[in-house]
Amino acid sequence: MAGLHETEAYAMLCRNCGTAGHVGSAVPLTACPSCQSNHIRTHPDLFNLTIAHIDCDAFFASVEKLDNPALADRPVIVGGGDRGVVAAACYIARQFGVRSAMPAWQALKKCPDAVVIRPRMSRYVDIGQQVRDKMLSLTPLVQPLSIDEAFLDLAGTQKLHRASPAEALHRLQQEIKRDIGISVSVGLSGTKSLAKMASDRDKPDGFFVIGTREAAAWLAPQPVSVLYGVGKSAIARLNVIGVFTCHDLAEGDPKALSAALGSQTITVMNLAKGIDPRPVLSERETKSISNETTFAKDLSDLAALETELEFLCQKLSARLKAKQLAGSTVTLKLKRSNHQIISRSRTVTSRIDKAYHLFDIGRELLRPEVKKTNSYRLIGIGVDNLGEPSEARLFDLEGGDDDKRNRLEAAVDQLHGKMGIDALRTGRQFARAHNRSVQQKSAKNKPDD
Repeated sequence: MAGLHETEAYAMLCRNCGTAGHVGSAVPLTACPSCQSNHIRTHPDLFNLTIAHIDCDAFFASVEKLDNPALADRPVIVGGGDRGVVAAACYIARQFGVRSAMPAWQALKKCPDAVVIRPRMSRYVDIGQQVRDKMLSLTPLVQPLSIDEAFLDLAGTQKLHRASPAEALHRLQQEIKRDIGISVSVGLSGTKSLAKMASDRDKPDGFFVIGTREAAAWLAPQPVSVLYGVGKSAIARLNVIGVFTCHDLAEGDPKALSAALGSQTITVMNLAKGIDPRPVLSERETKSISNETTFAKDLSDLAALETELEFLCQKLSARLKAKQLAGSTVTLKLKRSNHQIISRSRTVTSRIDKAYHLFDIGRELLRPEVKKTNSYRLIGIGVDNLGEPSEARLFDLEGGDDDKRNRLEAAVDQLHGKMGIDALRTGRQFARAHNRSVQQKSAKNKPDD
């Protein structure tokens, strides 16, 4: 909990029984007056802050433990494969030094007794949507950052819930644990940046508050890496010029800092002071949606890369249609064998969500990058500039080629919805599934070294 204002009365919330109220500052409170629990949160502005960040704790691993209680006391890693990375690690595995995005081989070296589980994205999406629905029961202003975290703006909801945002968020935590079976951590403040930092401070099942009045003082000794929205490359450039803490950044010379931060200099300096005017945007204002995959072996063949690209376009299209979104800028991502990342984009005149449109553009972006000397370990496709799907274009109208493809894709979508995605596949995807099945059987029958 960020520091209290000693001369003020402050608010108290018991995370054990839910008792809430104001307490005089003359007698420091160490336990709940109702249940005597010391699991309390106190702050002068506790009942006035309205911006929250909610983060599911070790989400993928928590879902696996939810579905298999026998894993409750075991270290669990979700992800893996010979060249894969850790998608999630439970808190037991983290005690051994396992972290998300760590190469699987390295994670198993640190924690050889870990249970490694392949990701089940459809299950995580299902649980994530249940958590999202709970958030939306508090406020329509929910801005997802990923499948397992989101910002919420609860301003103006006090009358609806007959409770302050802090009390409503505490109830939400309890409901998610009771009804869904996983824990979430809550950060509460007056800005998105502070709320995001707050939720990271108290995990798992945490509830941390940073008031806006003490934000600058609280931030001053923190490393610049705590700031939400400041990337690793920017942090590295700041460190090179001797800027390591938020105090260094907040009090720095804008001209000197501009060499590291460019046009964002003043914005980032304000973040270091606790100033962040960015509003919470509802899901419809999501900036981009993408899918990517890392190959078991580097690929250099155009046909093989196109097969993987088509599969990702189908997944991306399904996500866009489910959210009733479309995008006007399509971006292809490639990672070479030396880990160099290549990004190519194209903006079209109308927003698209069809798999065949995405694949047509993605393939055009891919072909110039496939050369005899290049091999790739990862491919991804994404869209941004999101909004409502555009009205039919001239060549989409009845009788045109795209009209036929639109109707075909709609029929395929309907079949997939009724019978599953494996009910009908393109020739590329049929070959892809067959090849992967052969590879898995081969790996299974391979004798141990």
